[in-house]
Amino acid sequence: MNPICKPILLIFLLSSLAGCARRPAATYQPLAVATTATATPEAASRLLFLSCRLTATPAGTQLEVLQAKAVPGDLKIPEADADTPNFVRVLQLDGRGQMLSQQRVPHPLRRSVEHVADDHRTFQRSEVVLPTAEFFVRLALRPTTATIRVEEVVAGTTTKLSEFPVPSKS
Repeated sequence: MNPICKPILLIFLLSSLAGCARRPAATYQPLAVATTATATPEAASRLLFLSCRLTATPAGTQLEVLQAKAVPGDLKIPEADADTPNFVRVLQLDGRGQMLSQQRVPHPLRRSVEHVADDHRTFQRSEVVLPTAEFFVRLALRPTTATIRVEEVVAGTTTKLSEFPVPSKS
């Protein structure tokens, strides 16, 4: 082989390999990390676990809050609203009393049962009113929620059962 061809062949080979070198698509830029000291407590998402007992009395339905606990976190799966004519509604209100969100729960004291009719050939549906029952609600708290209101809706009539401030973080 000719001594002049060897350096030309080597230069050609090196230049073709240099053209195949991979260039970075983007340069690394670290993201700013929010610390707990810089994040405002209002911006952090919170959940409210609310456990209540309803009691039917001659004067009307009485509500007893068994536990109301606010904790940091997010709802994994939002609860579906009740699709019944009688329900309990849990509202989140801001400092001015404006509704921020609501969650409807099937009325715990009013149960619909199916039974055999008098002719013993057909089924019939009746409503049974229990003397006492408990229910549980899990809410994603809005950052501006100041109070929680619990209302009862029966036959289109809404009755306020209780209203209380959002509990502090536990």
